[in-house]
Amino acid sequence: MRIISLTDLHGKPLQNINRIIEYEPDILIVSGDITHFGRDLKIIKQLKELEEKNIKIMVIPGNCDNNEAIEELNKYNINIDKKIIEINKIKFIGLGGSNTTPFNTPNEYTEEELYNNFKETVKNQNKEELVNNFILVCHAPPKNTMADRVGNENFGSSAIRKIIEEYRPILTICGHIHESRCIDKINDSYIVNPSQNCFLVCDIYNLKKEILLKNMELFDIL
Repeated sequence: MRIISLTDLHGKPLQNINRIIEYEPDILIVSGDITHFGRDLKIIKQLKELEEKNIKIMVIPGNCDNNEAIEELNKYNINIDKKIIEINKIKFIGLGGSNTTPFNTPNEYTEEELYNNFKETVKNQNKEELVNNFILVCHAPPKNTMADRVGNENFGSSAIRKIIEEYRPILTICGHIHESRCIDKINDSYIVNPSQNCFLVCDIYNLKKEILLKNMELFDIL
């Protein structure tokens, strides 16, 4: 199964979409900030229309996606925030919004709220079966990684880091920090921030006893 992931579109039309489709993804993930404070909602319909090409679309709202944008994501049934979606026996867990910022954006949470949102989402899951056996899709990157750096400072979420350390997702796809294009790791968990100008391509195999990631690479959109 091949996934492609984008982030931080901020309402801009999908650029060079034919190049992305050439990689023949089974799933397209957008890890937040699809709109810019609810403006340019037509990008959501454009994403939904890709399902006509047999591409499963999974999206979470970012901190800049307001209630109107979230309602539109729900209308098109592509919002996986606070949901568990299973495809080919691989679980994807969505966790939208971000930790607090200096900008008072519409979809922010305290660290405690972010952590509790995740715990509420997985409350009916067997933790032993979940650990190291799912993909986390979040907007905020984990704190103190390559995914959350701006200059010499780190602005990521301590709650996201705690989730990763406790539940060990095989892969975490995030965004939010535009400057931090990276593939990083926390212990055995891969952390990917495609950034605003790139997209992730990754092949995922379910080998019954483990999930295997192969051919993981970031490509420039343009």
